[in-house]
Amino acid sequence: MPHRVLPTLLRMCAAIDQLFIVEVGPFGRQLAEDARAVWLDAGNRLRPADVEQYVEMLAQYIDDPERRAAFVTDARACIRL
Repeated sequence: MPHRVLPTLLRMCAAIDQLFIVEVGPFGRQLAEDARAVWLDAGNRLRPADVEQYVEMLAQYIDDPERRAAFVTDARACIRL
């Protein structure tokens, strides 16, 4: 049985994906797709706090600490209802 995900959370993830791709380049699209599959497989996603986990999964791919922190800040700005 597939896990439930609120459409609002998927829209947040799509916006975060765009930020991530701008940060890491074109291969970021595949990294985001892979991270999203793992994130979705972990269970129902019903709260904005669940998107924080997704942000952290993507952030691990950004090696530079300052760029990673900037991405996390910008991505968290996408997490709102």
